[in-house]
Amino acid sequence: MSDVITTLDQFQDEYRKTIGEELPFKPSKEANLDNIRRFGDGVGDYNPLFRDETHAAASRFGMMTAPPAFIFSVSLGVVAGETGAIDRKRVSTEFLPVNYAGADIEFVRPIWVGDRITCTERVGETVRKTSKRIGGIAFNTGLVTYTNQRHEVVARVKTLMARYENMGHTLEYDRNPAAGETAASVIEPADPLVWERMRRGAETRFFEDVVEGEEMPPLKKGTYSVTELFLFTHGALGTGRSTRAALDAEGSADLGGGGRFDEEHAQKRRNMPGQFDFGPQRVCWLTQMVTDWMGDDGILRSMNASIRHPNVVGDTNTVHGKVLRTFVEGDSHLVEVSVENRNQSGLASAYATAIVELPTRARVR
Repeated sequence: MSDVITTLDQFQDEYRKTIGEELPFKPSKEANLDNIRRFGDGVGDYNPLFRDETHAAASRFGMMTAPPAFIFSVSLGVVAGETGAIDRKRVSTEFLPVNYAGADIEFVRPIWVGDRITCTERVGETVRKTSKRIGGIAFNTGLVTYTNQRHEVVARVKTLMARYENMGHTLEYDRNPAAGETAASVIEPADPLVWERMRRGAETRFFEDVVEGEEMPPLKKGTYSVTELFLFTHGALGTGRSTRAALDAEGSADLGGGGRFDEEHAQKRRNMPGQFDFGPQRVCWLTQMVTDWMGDDGILRSMNASIRHPNVVGDTNTVHGKVLRTFVEGDSHLVEVSVENRNQSGLASAYATAIVELPTRARVR
């Protein structure tokens, strides 16, 4: 197409014209038992609170709910931040790759089994910054709202997407094993870790028992594989297929996972070292770290997440966390925690802070 946007300046000029517009496409998904469990399969979260009806019935909810990050199964909420309201045919990764940079999430209310969740996106601002590795980057904000069939807001998200000019080379980062380890020693199958994961569960974590500075039990995610990429793509996002026109436009024979399954496409169109994950997949991991730690009686209020480096097939990931502070606001007893995903070299590829509300012993006396 003759009107394809080829420069970052042109992209931002066009993007700014659409700021404030609401996108017409509003995807929705029912939070039924199958979809909730399929999402858990996709992100590797087998918390019985979100899978086992008997366990959930004995919890404070009294029935099944979806995990907070289920919103990403409805939609990643990235379209407004990727292209604004520009005709998406005019923006190609051949000239302007795009990566997920993070999200500021407010979790407003539970998603009950049977709820139908709808995603609405509005175009937010764009800000230009410069990186030594990449050069000019347009950081674009999508303002995303998830509502249920009762028109109640369940979550609000500010999605940050990074758009830049194709560099013609890949974004390398520290993937070497940490000192004292070999590559073989850090390879760990992901599947058994899902079954072996220990979490707080039904044992209430009280506000009074939390100590500032204490470490959270690490969450091992194992070695990232094509299987893990496949499970998230199809378990969390669905099984939609690509048209021939879409394949031709992207120059790929396989656009599974948005082109992530095609190593050559990932390198040439996204400047990645190889097959790579969805940024929101790691946000789901960070969220799981918090929900595992807080237990069934905790409430995840918010999370501010940042994706800083790629996560490619072959990386071995572990989520770490610690308590930053405890504080009281009105009747709410709150804990701020920091969580981060580190690869085999110890590099933090994604990190976040989160606010959790915990029960207080004063209310159970």
